[in-house]
Amino acid sequence: MPKNTKKKIAAIVVAVMVVVYVGPLVGMVAYAAGLLGAQGGWGVLPFLLMYAAVGGAVIVGILAAMTQRLREIDGGEEDEASQY
Repeated sequence: MPKNTKKKIAAIVVAVMVVVYVGPLVGMVAYAAGLLGAQGGWGVLPFLLMYAAVGGAVIVGILAAMTQRLREIDGGEEDEASQY
């Protein structure tokens, strides 16, 4: 297996692990926010929605970092730093 393939697999595995961990948390918070909003729990609703938005931002950031890392691996940029 080429060296680049191992690096790509590592980046993808870590991104998937983070998304699998954070995704259900965001889903549960969004679901709870929906339930509380329907029952009149408006005091806690902004906090839950903010928490869900932050979790969603984490997922988007992890996926963006993964795509950037895959581009770096394809471009050979990670090997350039080892020259110094």
